[in-house]
Amino acid sequence: MATLAEVNAAITKVTDEGQSSTVEGISYTRANLASLTQLRETLKSASDRAAGSRPTFRGFNFTSMGYD
Repeated sequence: MATLAEVNAAITKVTDEGQSSTVEGISYTRANLASLTQLRETLKSASDRAAGSRPTFRGFNFTSMGYD
């Protein structure tokens, strides 16, 4: 599994150089930057759970409940 530092470095490389980066044999490009961002959030959540910390804020989308 990729480390948070590797994923952050890959995101920086893709955004700065505009091309691609490879993490554990998987190439990511600007087109799938969302995949890297999602992987980063997953790793951060796992790290927080392992450390026993919890997020203090969680966004909530009211539009899914019919509120516009």
